[in-house]
Amino acid sequence: MLRQISKKRQITLPPEVLKDTGSKPGDYLEILSEKGKIILIPKTVEDKFLTDEEWDKLDKLVKKQRRQGKYTLYTNAEEAKKHSRKLMKQ
Repeated sequence: MLRQISKKRQITLPPEVLKDTGSKPGDYLEILSEKGKIILIPKTVEDKFLTDEEWDKLDKLVKKQRRQGKYTLYTNAEEAKKHSRKLMKQ
C-alpha cells in the first residue's frame, strides 16, 4: 500500500490495516524507526488511577484496616478500583 505524507507530516492508515491490528481512530501507536523503516505498534494508554497524594492516603487507610484485621479480596481490577475510590471518600 502506498501512502503520501502530507505537508503536515501526516498519513492516512487504510481501514484494512486498522482492522487487522484491532486499532480505531483515537487509539495510540508507538512509532519506531529501525534500519530506515517506520514501525507502528498499537499501544494501550491508561489514565493514572490516583495521584501520588491519593496513593499515600489510600496506603495509610489500607495499613489501618490491616492492623484492625480487615481484609478485602477482589475478583478483578475494576472491583479493586471501585473499592479504593469508596475508601478515598471516607
